[in-house]
Amino acid sequence: MSKLKQRIANTEAAEVPISSMIDIVFLLIIFFIVTATLDKEAEDQAIILSEAPHGRPVTKQDPRTVTINVRQDGTITMGARLVSPAQITQMLEDIKRTADDPMSIPIVIRGDHNAQHYHISKALEAVKATGLYKVSLTGRKED
Repeated sequence: MSKLKQRIANTEAAEVPISSMIDIVFLLIIFFIVTATLDKEAEDQAIILSEAPHGRPVTKQDPRTVTINVRQDGTITMGARLVSPAQITQMLEDIKRTADDPMSIPIVIRGDHNAQHYHISKALEAVKATGLYKVSLTGRKED
């Protein structure tokens, strides 16, 4: 009988520390929120894309994709910072030096539908100066 009582006492004393599990869950939630926010910063939400009814939809995006945004007023952003065409060239040259296969890095230029072509062509010329050629312009499908 005494062994049975000891077994019952041992099983009642065994508990899972729930407070540390809750801490881990909150850390994971914070991690996923931060990484999702960083991913959204690449695409400038202020840009309204032109309609491209005959364009091909993007099925999957390469994680190495470099996104260049051209706003309506002609300002250019990469990531979350304003850049000049010279800075675009410098940043892409830095990427070329560190990449394993720099010629396969996709570059996406997102131009606002009211941006003058001159501003978008400045971004294209900055990319052209680096010798990278896997460049695409984005649009949106009709709603």
